[in-house]
Amino acid sequence: MRLLQTGKLTAKVICLFRELKRRCVACLPPAIFLAITGYFAWNAVHGARGLEAQAAERTQLAQAQLQFAVVDAARAQWEAKIAALGSQSIDPDMLDQEARQVLSLAGPADLVVNLPVRMAK
Repeated sequence: MRLLQTGKLTAKVICLFRELKRRCVACLPPAIFLAITGYFAWNAVHGARGLEAQAAERTQLAQAQLQFAVVDAARAQWEAKIAALGSQSIDPDMLDQEARQVLSLAGPADLVVNLPVRMAK
């Protein structure tokens, strides 16, 4: 009688394990597809071409545009100076100003103020 009850219990356990195996096998494809979807979602945000990388690139672009604006303004100043030189005549005031800056000289009508020299740390 005891063997019979043990046999029924063993049959129930085997049936339970079969059902568990069947459900695990049924859940496996959705779990794999969910993992793949999670992988692509994570890369869409954190990957090399993700949203965070695009925000960093936008910041770099803004910095580059600012630097370009500064350099473009300096270029425009140089173009204005070059245009003032012209091929036929040179503006005397501009020539005098450039000569004084390059040679570190002062004109006879200029007021010179000597400032104390600051020592570098």
